[in-house]
Amino acid sequence: MTDTTAPLPPESRAVLVDSDGYPYSDGRVLMEGDDHANAIVAMRNQLQGHFEHRPHTYVAGSMAVYYRRGDKEAVLEPDVFVVLGVEKRDRKSYKIWEEGGAVLSFVVEVVPPATSSLEPTSKRTTYERIGVPEFWRFDPDRTSIPQGLEGWRLEGASYERVRETRQDEGVSWHQSLVLELDLRADGNLLRFRNPLLGRSLLTYSEECQARRDAEQRADRAQRWAEAEAAARRNAECRAANAERERDEADRRILELEARLRVSG
Repeated sequence: MTDTTAPLPPESRAVLVDSDGYPYSDGRVLMEGDDHANAIVAMRNQLQGHFEHRPHTYVAGSMAVYYRRGDKEAVLEPDVFVVLGVEKRDRKSYKIWEEGGAVLSFVVEVVPPATSSLEPTSKRTTYERIGVPEFWRFDPDRTSIPQGLEGWRLEGASYERVRETRQDEGVSWHQSLVLELDLRADGNLLRFRNPLLGRSLLTYSEECQARRDAEQRADRAQRWAEAEAAARRNAECRAANAERERDEADRRILELEARLRVSG
């Protein structure tokens, strides 16, 4: 969202800096519509859930990424990014030189409606120059990218456009070699899929809904099992009552036959 040439915010804003003097919050109010903000949150949900149990895969976004030590203006703010091979921990900003030189592995920028025509090229050039293996742009409104998604993969020192390579039930997917996931624009959502399982990753809201659905199914199954158990108990009670009634009838018949023999 912030280009490398963007100046630091005016001092009148509440700029927060770390112990080395690098800003990690510039005090700006982000003017984003729901489509833009929700797309970012949904992407992070999917990727954080997928990589939850991998301690050396870091998923973040809307964070200052400094790529040249000593230069506070050599900064990017990717909407969503993944770094493979670094510790999963809380950070105020990401400084490549403090991470053993680990550059971002995967970046997605969400295209806001007001993005200028020059910004994407400038950003792509910077990501290419610092060696980010994959850079993607997602347009939930389809105003700048009619197909909704476009990506570039580092081939040598230059980016090459990523083409749709997978087909699943008539739906085209792009392939991320870095994440070993498929991705495609799905309405206002950038959807990720695990190709080994043939299953899409879930956002937080989808996980919550799936959990509610599972709980409802479990509740219905429990109620059905309880109803079945009650029906079995009722049937057993009826059978026991019928058995007692037969026994009582047999006893009365025997008593009657005994009286008849005596009277006869």
